[in-house]
This record gives sequence, C-alpha cells and structure tokens, in this order.
Amino acid sequence: MNHITMHGTLTVNGRTVIVHIGDSEATATVDGTPFNVCNVWQLYQLLRLLV
Repeated sequence: MNHITMHGTLTVNGRTVIVHIGDSEATATVDGTPFNVCNVWQLYQLLRLLV
C-alpha cells in the first residue's frame, strides 16, 4: 500500500503556517498554535481565515 505524506511551510499575510498531512493525521501550525485539520478542505478553510 502506498503512503503519501505532505509537509511544508508557507507564509500567509506575515504568519508562518507549517502543514503536515500523512500517517492518518493532518495538522497545521500557525505561528506556533496547532490546529487539527482532518482533510484538505479544512486546511483550505484555515488558510482562508488568514487571508
């Protein structure tokens, strides 16, 4: 079975967002504050709040 993992860092309006999706979990950290995101849609909604 293939396992896909995504990990990255981006800056949105001066705020640092670290994203990790894979291993049956998904998290996003915004300026050190962790958020659980269950899927890509929730990650998208979190990023929209920052814009």
